[in-house]
Amino acid sequence: MLRTCFVIVAGMGWFGATAGAQATRPSSAESPGKAAVAVDQAWPKAVGAFAKALAAGELNASVASLTPHATIRRFDSNAREELWRLAGRAENSAVIGQHAYVHPPLVMAADIAADFKNAAGVSDVAKAPFLVDDETAIRQANATAVQWVVEQLEVADGTPVGVIVLWAPRASAGGAAETPGCEPVFILCRGEAVGKGFKINAVVYGDPAAGQK
Repeated sequence: MLRTCFVIVAGMGWFGATAGAQATRPSSAESPGKAAVAVDQAWPKAVGAFAKALAAGELNASVASLTPHATIRRFDSNAREELWRLAGRAENSAVIGQHAYVHPPLVMAADIAADFKNAAGVSDVAKAPFLVDDETAIRQANATAVQWVVEQLEVADGTPVGVIVLWAPRASAGGAAETPGCEPVFILCRGEAVGKGFKINAVVYGDPAAGQK
């Protein structure tokens, strides 16, 4: 099962770093023609606008980033959620990273590893699970990331996909006082062409390894 694979690889540094980590923008061989144009221009702007709106707690701006039929759910549930739940979880966050791709996102794990490595305000202890200086591990992590996106977003080659990582205030449990500190929140999103731009038609978020730590 892919979630089990994700957790196993996460334990060894699923988003491992490597000195030669590739850039977010795919090569022309990976996404030729119009797909490459979408990644280079409108789609990254859409992902960035959504990340900024969520982190700032701007619900109206977050709504504007989505299509009317957009679906939102958590990694550990198939139940649909309202946007305000995600907005509440993301409010007052810092954006660790945001990346837009045309599927398959061949360097997603490497990109996020670089984000954590350079993230200000994140302790070395918190960064550690995402940093591995091993080329074999990062290749495995990148391959697993592609499978993860397919499972979570049901995409085909050429589909606009994105990932946002927030450093979010830790959620309180059982109505108790809010636990101090922050934790990463991952957001996967799928894009849809709307006019001359893009909007997001599917969002999955949370901790991908929840319940299996």
